[in-house]
Amino acid sequence: MFINPNHFTTSCTLIAAAGLALTLAGCESTPRAHSYNSSGSYAIIDGEQVDVPDIPMGDSRSNNAIIQEGKYNSQVMDILRVYTLEYGPRLTGSTRLQNAQRWAVEQLQGWGLDNARMDEYGMHETRFDRGPSSGKIFSTSIDEDGERKEMRSMEFSTLSWSPGTDGPVSGHVAFLPSTMFEYEENRGSYSDAWVMIQPNYGGKGGIRSTGYLMRDRFDERHEIRKGTHELTQKVDTQVAAEDDSAWEGSFDYNGSKIPASFTLDESGDSITGSMSIEGFAEGPIENAARDGDSISFKWTHSMGTSTISMTFDGNSAQGVSVSSSGKEYPIEFTLSDSSVVSEEDRIERERINALAAVLAENPAGFVSSSKDERVWTTSANNWRERKASDYPVDAEVNIRQSDYDFITARLAEGLDIEVEFDLDHKITAGPFPLYNVIADIPGTKYPEQVVIISAHIDSWDGPGSMGAVDNATGSAVVTEAARIIMESGVRPERTIRIALWGGEEQGLHGSKSYVNSLSEEELNNISAAFVDDGGTNYQGGMPAADYMVEYLATASSPTNGVFFSKTDYDAAMNDDDPDNDKLAGYMNVNVRPTGGEIVTHSGSDHASFIRAGVPGFFWDETGRANYRHSWHTQNDRYDEAIEEYLVQSATNMAIVAFNLANAPELLPRDGLIYSDEATIERNLEPIGSAHNCFHDDLDQDDQEHDH
Repeated sequence: MFINPNHFTTSCTLIAAAGLALTLAGCESTPRAHSYNSSGSYAIIDGEQVDVPDIPMGDSRSNNAIIQEGKYNSQVMDILRVYTLEYGPRLTGSTRLQNAQRWAVEQLQGWGLDNARMDEYGMHETRFDRGPSSGKIFSTSIDEDGERKEMRSMEFSTLSWSPGTDGPVSGHVAFLPSTMFEYEENRGSYSDAWVMIQPNYGGKGGIRSTGYLMRDRFDERHEIRKGTHELTQKVDTQVAAEDDSAWEGSFDYNGSKIPASFTLDESGDSITGSMSIEGFAEGPIENAARDGDSISFKWTHSMGTSTISMTFDGNSAQGVSVSSSGKEYPIEFTLSDSSVVSEEDRIERERINALAAVLAENPAGFVSSSKDERVWTTSANNWRERKASDYPVDAEVNIRQSDYDFITARLAEGLDIEVEFDLDHKITAGPFPLYNVIADIPGTKYPEQVVIISAHIDSWDGPGSMGAVDNATGSAVVTEAARIIMESGVRPERTIRIALWGGEEQGLHGSKSYVNSLSEEELNNISAAFVDDGGTNYQGGMPAADYMVEYLATASSPTNGVFFSKTDYDAAMNDDDPDNDKLAGYMNVNVRPTGGEIVTHSGSDHASFIRAGVPGFFWDETGRANYRHSWHTQNDRYDEAIEEYLVQSATNMAIVAFNLANAPELLPRDGLIYSDEATIERNLEPIGSAHNCFHDDLDQDDQEHDH
C-alpha cells in the first residue's frame, strides 16, 4: 500500500510548509479552549462576511496544526487513487467493495484510531462482481487477413445483478417487433441476434429513466420465459354472464341516458350483487333468477323497489327496469371487468406475444439506447433477496445514443454489420454479509458524546466507471480528515467517529441500519452527523436551522480565507461584475440559515440521522465541476477529481469536527429539525464568483437515492 502506518507517531513532529515551522499541539498539553479569533478570521453566514461568533471552541494552536497538516501535507489524492484505481467501482456487497473496506480499516487502525472495524449491518442473497466488459461494432466484410473490420467501440452500461455473456458474443442486428405481424415478417431472424429496442427519446424522465425501464424489461422477459407473465395466460374474451363480473351502462329516462352500474356474483348457492344509478339510487340485488341467457331480479333502493330483467349477449346486456308504479325504462350494459380486452389491452397483448416469439428463438441479447452520451447504471429489482437461481438469462445492454444511431444509420445504408459484447458478470450464491466501516477518535472529556464525519464508500459499477466522484471523493475526504486529526496531535473532548457507509446507492441501507441500532440515549449524544457525497467540488457550506448557525459558523471559520483557487479567481476577475471581486477565489464555508429547521434533501446518508432527530448535514459542494457529467455514468473516473477542492474539503471536515468536539455544548437542537427540499443542489456558485459552475438540479424522477 502507498501509506505506511508506521510513519505516523504520537511523538512531537515538526511540519515545514510554506517557509513556516509549527510545533504541533500534540507535543504539549492542549491549551484552554477559547474563541478562534486569530487576526483576519471571519465567518460566512448567508453569503455575507461577518465577525466570528464569540463561542469557545477549538484553540487556535490546534486549528493551525490541522490546517498546516491538511493544506501542506495532504494525502487525499493518494487515498482517492487507491479507492478508484486500485479497487475500482465498489458495488454494494461486491468483492471490490469488501477489499476497499478492509483497506480503509487497516489505514484507520494504523493511524491509531480506536475500534476500527467492518461493522455488519445486514445480508444479501447474491454477490455480483463485474469484470472487464467491451462492446464493438464490426463490418461483416472480411479483409485480406481474414478479419472483420472494427468500425466502432461502444460505451454502454448493464444492470448490476444481471446476466452477462460467456465470453465475446457476436451477432447480427434485428429490431424488436411490436406485433405478431411484424414478427411473422421476420420469423427466424432473431436467433443469435442482438435485438434492438425502439428508443423513446422524447419520453418523460431524465437519463435515469432508461435504467428504470431496463429493470422492468429485465423482469418482464424473465416472467415470459417462466410462463408467469399475466398477459401470456389465455383470457376468454367472451366471458359468460354467470361469471363473477362488473358491468357499466345506463338507464334511459325519457331519452336521457343516466350512468349506472351493477355487479353479479353467481359463485354461491344464490345470485347476489348490487346496482346503482349515479347520483340517484343504489341498493342490493334480491330474488334473482336465471333462465339461459336471461336474468331477472328485484332491486331495492332509496326510491323503492324495481323489477329488472336483462338478456346477455356475450359482453353486452339489454333489458328493462319496471318501477313500483309500473313505468318502464330501457337499460343497457357492457361487461367492464379486467376480462374484457380493450384496444389498449389488445395492443399490449400483441407486444407481449411478439416478445415471447422472439425469446423462443433465443437471441444473443437486447440493445437499448440511452438518452444522450451518458449511460447510467442501476440494479435489477429485488437484488438483495433474489436468489442466484432466479436470475434471467437474457442480457440487455444500454448504449450511448450516438452508438445506437450509428448502428441504425449503417443498417439504413444497407451495410451488413455485427455487434459484439463481452460482459464479464459473475453472480455468486450467498448469503453474504454487508458492512459499514466505523472507527473512533475517543474524546478526552465526553467520550460518550459524538461528532460523526462520514461518506458512503459504495458506488455503482458500470463499465468505465471507477466510482470516483460518487463517492470515492467523499470517502477519501473523510479518510484523509481522520489522518489529519491524528497526525496533527490534537485532542478532541468529544469522540469524533469516522463512518464509511455501505449500501447508500440502494437506499441508504448502511446508515439506516446504523441509526436503527442506536438507543435513544446514544442518538441524543450525537452532536451532528456530516456527510460528504456531492462530488469533487469543495465544502462550500451547509443549510442549518437558525439556532444552529452561530455554532456552525464558528466551527468552520478557521477554513475561511485559507484555501484559494487561482482558476476560480481568474474566472471571477475576468467578468464585468466588480461586486464579486472581494472574496474571489477563496474556498470559504457559507452557513445558510433556513429558518426553524434544517431545509435539506433526503438523497444521502444524512437523511438517516435527521429522520431520527439528529442534526444531519449534507455539505454544499461548491465549485466548477459538473457533477451530472459523471454521476452514476461511465464518466465517473479518477481524472474527474479536482485536487485543490478535495484538499480544502478534507481539512475543513477535520476542522469542523474538531471544533464541535470542543464546543461548550452539543450542537443545539430545538424541536423539529428537518424539512425536505424539492431538489438536490450538488453544485453551488462560489461566493465572490460569477463563472458557470454547471449547477444542475436533479430531475423530479431522480429524487430517490438511490441515490
